[in-house]
Amino acid sequence: MKLLYLVIVAAGLAQAQAPKIALVNIQDVMVGIPEGQDAEKALDDRFGPLKTHIEDEQHQITILQSQLQQEGLTEDARQKLQAQIDRKTLAVNQETDQADADLDQAQKKVLAELGPKVVAAIAAFAKDHGYAMVFDISTSDAPRLYAPNATDITGEVIAALDKRKR
Repeated sequence: MKLLYLVIVAAGLAQAQAPKIALVNIQDVMVGIPEGQDAEKALDDRFGPLKTHIEDEQHQITILQSQLQQEGLTEDARQKLQAQIDRKTLAVNQETDQADADLDQAQKKVLAELGPKVVAAIAAFAKDHGYAMVFDISTSDAPRLYAPNATDITGEVIAALDKRKR
């Protein structure tokens, strides 16, 4: 009987001492805090006009392509139109590639500035609230199959960072 009692007590202690696990979406934290929102707006302000310009150029290419489909064009007119489409397409592709590279570099710079602050805040929050492990669920390709004791702390971390800012 004493052995059964010890097993039950040991099982209860094992459950009581299970580590607390937290889940956090770091991307949501970054865009949920004022610094992240400011950075996102700055990126939009910087790259928005370029995006609009590229979209306009793509629309012009579409118009030219529809003109190319019209009947009654001479072969010479058709060739000139095709050459114009090819030049515009090449230019738009180059602009798009450059814009993508510039945006990627700007986003990496924002992450380099904001990332350590967010990670430090998450670590401090986890320590203060007794979490043994924190998993970032924002970029994981592996689905969360089973985490019954895990708590999503994304909102609480955003609130803690906002509170610290004030």
